[in-house]
Amino acid sequence: MNRRNALKNLGLFTGGVLLFPSCDFSDEKVGIILNKLKINAKQESLLTSIVDTIIPEDNTPGGISAKCHNFVWACIDDCTSPEDQKKFIEGLNEFNTKTNDSFDQKNMEERTKIVDSSFSDENKNIQNFLNSVKGLSVWCYTKSEHFLTVEMPYKLVPGAGTYNTCKTIDPNQKINSNA
Repeated sequence: MNRRNALKNLGLFTGGVLLFPSCDFSDEKVGIILNKLKINAKQESLLTSIVDTIIPEDNTPGGISAKCHNFVWACIDDCTSPEDQKKFIEGLNEFNTKTNDSFDQKNMEERTKIVDSSFSDENKNIQNFLNSVKGLSVWCYTKSEHFLTVEMPYKLVPGAGTYNTCKTIDPNQKINSNA
């Protein structure tokens, strides 16, 4: 009887020891689960602010509503090499250092000036980081539901059943150049 209890307790203890390293007891919780990248809440918040600066919300939904920040993280995590991921995180951290850890607290005009000046920064890591974020954010936004239904109406089959060889072009009509 004592051997059974001892083996049971030993099995539970071993399972606990094996699971303990995967437990995260930090106070910072990240909103997106990534496979390869290890980011913290500050980095996630900074990237969200940068995406909001690149595609701001006004009369139309912006980059945050289209969840472009999550798309950027997912693309960097899934579609880039470990070296490029390292350069991306280095660029993010250098941008954060350049802005004295206060980019999130600045108003939109100040953030726009910082981002615009950083595109021509002498630091290539920051330039490459911002170019990657801008390219992925714009790509995500132009593939979003709002953009394809309201801004640039998309027809699944262009001219389905109504092919006209001569059509007057209305300059006020929104057209989708991708169709």
